Amino acid sequence: MFLNELVKFSQLLAQTSRRNEKISILINFLQRLEEQERVPGINFISGVIRQGKLNLGYRTLIKFLDVPYEKNNKGITLTQTDAFFDELKNIQDTDKRLRFVYNFFKKLSPEERNFLIALIAGELRQGAREPIVLQAISKFFNIPYEEIEKLWMQEKEPGILFQRLLKQKAGKIEAEIQLFKPLRPMLAAIEESPEILLNKHGAIALEYKLDGLRVQVHKKGDEIKIFSRHLRDITHNFPEIVDAVRRIDADTLILDGEAIAVSRDGKPLPFQILSRRIIRKEGIDSFLKKIPVKPYFFDLLLLEGETLMDKEYRIRWGLLLDVVPGDIRIQRIVAKDTSEAEKFFEMAVQEGHEGVMAKLLDSPYKAGKRGRWWFKLKKFYTLDCVILAAEWGHGRRRGFLSNLHLGILDETGKKFLMVGKTFKGLTDEMLHYLTKTLTDLKIYEDRYTVYVKPEVVVEVRFNEVQKSRKYNSGYALRFARVKKIRRDKSPFEINNIIDLQQLTNIT
Repeated sequence: MFLNELVKFSQLLAQTSRRNEKISILINFLQRLEEQERVPGINFISGVIRQGKLNLGYRTLIKFLDVPYEKNNKGITLTQTDAFFDELKNIQDTDKRLRFVYNFFKKLSPEERNFLIALIAGELRQGAREPIVLQAISKFFNIPYEEIEKLWMQEKEPGILFQRLLKQKAGKIEAEIQLFKPLRPMLAAIEESPEILLNKHGAIALEYKLDGLRVQVHKKGDEIKIFSRHLRDITHNFPEIVDAVRRIDADTLILDGEAIAVSRDGKPLPFQILSRRIIRKEGIDSFLKKIPVKPYFFDLLLLEGETLMDKEYRIRWGLLLDVVPGDIRIQRIVAKDTSEAEKFFEMAVQEGHEGVMAKLLDSPYKAGKRGRWWFKLKKFYTLDCVILAAEWGHGRRRGFLSNLHLGILDETGKKFLMVGKTFKGLTDEMLHYLTKTLTDLKIYEDRYTVYVKPEVVVEVRFNEVQKSRKYNSGYALRFARVKKIRRDKSPFEINNIIDLQQLTNIT
């Protein structure tokens, strides 16, 4: 199949909002794929690239929209596109990477270029992400969706799942948990307050929420492997986690947990420091003392050959207590009232953690699912910021100014300092208002950004702040979200850099 055929299927998906129509389109697409095209084809239509992140930002990619088109081109196939990603992943030199992309994009039509840019940037907006693709695969093979979900929890890509089903269709399809075959981790929704959960459920488990790396540990006798949330084997990077797991008195088990970098006195360090250990492939021994890492486990998925995922969380925790030493278990309580929950939350924050996780006591372990069983309870901050610029959106936000450049005042109250960007929280009404208003306030415009007079004030909620060289304030808001447009405030009534430092205790 040629790439332009896949793009036409993508356009059909984007043109309908009806789930059943999308599924029919996907089934038709699956039927058209040749054997060697199945993995890349299904991945691409799902918005997935097998090679992972390619370190090409949207700003860089859109520069290739206008490269001259190579005439007499016979077209690019899906396998050629997949090979392009393979080669691009292996090119380290920046100039060579850009030339390589340029030469490939010369062979693409405008529609193909737009599709690939959206795919690489993770912005493929066609309403056919994971659940709908899995439903199409379910109907294609006439296998119950629940069985497809169980199989999916062990696969990195939808294309691999499809290939596996083709190979196994003549025999029994195994969906059982297997040692050393990692599972997608269970995910959490966000909740602002434990009070809502307590009122509904009476009692909830609360655990410290760590700013670390999600780890899944598999053990069989002396063999131990560690996997990341993306199912990558990272055992080599963390020998101290292997040593910690050796102390557990069990022959076979699968644990879910979080690993954090710690200071010499055992206090948690930011994830930015831990990330140096993650990306390092050599010289790990020299980093063991520089950046020590400690695991904290909070769930048990398999013990001595028995799968525990369908058992209630309270039962899994009880079994975890029996086998995992206290110094590598997550700090946890069962709270029955709001004051108890708030006290535990404050204790977690004071000890340097992000907040707490709330878990329903009867929760099963749903691999790869973000249901209403686990919840992140993080400390929220709000700031009044001014909009310094806005970027034209793409996908669903095409034609609207959406990615807002946020600023606060400096110490003197005379200069604006940038603290981040966000497009989150913007309703359709806000998008219409901001696009019209900011266009009227335009000072100048480059290809994708409109720079404006700093007059529009927005209330922004965020979870945390980190030091950053990217912005002239020296800080970047994380998980920023627009709460409302403050038409009652002038730009010189917004928060300043001192407010930010005092609010978040950052210097």
